[in-house]
Amino acid sequence: MPGIPVRKVEKRDIPQLSEVLALAFDDDPAMKWATREDAKRLDALRDLYSFSIEGDLRYGEETATEDLRACAVWVPPEAREEKTPPLYTLRMLPRYIRWTGIGKLGRWLQFYELCEEKRPREPHFYLDFIGVHPEKHGQGYASALLRHTLTRLDAEGTPAYLESSNPRNNPLYQRHGFMITDEIHLPDGPTLWCMWRKPRHTTT
Repeated sequence: MPGIPVRKVEKRDIPQLSEVLALAFDDDPAMKWATREDAKRLDALRDLYSFSIEGDLRYGEETATEDLRACAVWVPPEAREEKTPPLYTLRMLPRYIRWTGIGKLGRWLQFYELCEEKRPREPHFYLDFIGVHPEKHGQGYASALLRHTLTRLDAEGTPAYLESSNPRNNPLYQRHGFMITDEIHLPDGPTLWCMWRKPRHTTT
């Protein structure tokens, strides 16, 4: 739907957007496989997305609809050049366990590793995640967010990549130019679809 205002995410937006994303991904197949499913689930998802949004905010590529009912977090190509600090995973374990519970910690680490193995090495913009409040599904919110960034990437001649964790979202991404290039099969779990998008108009 045209006309949905989109803007950059600001730090003050994080609490509301983390709530929206927790609700958006509550029934996501991959997230259900990798994160806890007890009474602490929604609190865990709020913390996970709050941490993720704040961590990627420095890149300036996070967008939200003006009413903060949908959010997209993009990571630019130069982020891949940043080195992960030594012992980062060890330091993050308490937080990972908050998200997964003890029983799914191994799944969370495996989920990350499998996605990283498939990620293209060619420079690209990476769609870390995009989520819409359940009350706004089917109203064009995700398309507005995608168009906002993809229009710029087309002008710059920059490709984009994502992993789709829910098959019902694949047609949306395909309408915006993404093509399935590979699959990630989580052990005894759901499938993710690796999707690559060439820029529709490259600069000369």
